[in-house]
Amino acid sequence: MRIGGVIDISTKDIPNHSAMVLFTIGCNLNCEFCHNKSLLDSSGGKEMELYEIVKKVKDNDLVSGISISGGEPTLQHDIIELCKHIKNTGKFVSLDTNGTKPEVIEKLLPYVDRIALDIKAPFNIERLNQITRSFIDPNLLIKTIEILNNQKDIIFEIRTTYVEKLMIPDDIHQIISFLQNMDFRGNFVLQQYQYTEGIGENLKDKFQKPDHISLINILKPYTKLELPFKIFLRDNIVGYSLLDNMPDRFN
Repeated sequence: MRIGGVIDISTKDIPNHSAMVLFTIGCNLNCEFCHNKSLLDSSGGKEMELYEIVKKVKDNDLVSGISISGGEPTLQHDIIELCKHIKNTGKFVSLDTNGTKPEVIEKLLPYVDRIALDIKAPFNIERLNQITRSFIDPNLLIKTIEILNNQKDIIFEIRTTYVEKLMIPDDIHQIISFLQNMDFRGNFVLQQYQYTEGIGENLKDKFQKPDHISLINILKPYTKLELPFKIFLRDNIVGYSLLDNMPDRFN
């Protein structure tokens, strides 16, 4: 497996868990706002045998969970075997994915405890292509959601990063409406875009970090709706917070 980096301990990647983070190499999307561009080149990083990775996991007594991120982990030919071995260590296994490989996700189900699915844009080809600068069949994302939505033993989170100057509030409204019509039953997280060096100095001024009030205003219509899923906000003001816990912020 090609690994682009390892964080030995993180308290931000899996809610309620200290985690080791494994970053895999390669991605089939080309989002300009990606903060891990160094991981996109499939020839980057280094090849590691599964036993090496599993040993690092076993030897890390400071963490209760393992977050597998990227890049896009489902592109790795041995991702299923890796998750199987990590699951056998007793660690909590979380996987980040863009959802374009539902056939891999389905095979991973016995070996993961949590899946975080990044939905970059509304479920239509034109907007998806524009935001990801890649061709994505929305039906692949829908299939991934359908597979995960029926799993009672897997924590399922869908998250969308709101990028000012690239996205508009209606993008989020379309995503939430679509999930509502699908009877989605996991957690939806609206994330605040923040510039990092990994995005690239040349793009520093192309996109903008949305402020807290802008994100609150996007979510305001959902404060009194009965939805089959929970909505969270993740930004530099509230951290990672359930929408229902912020009623005072909508006055």
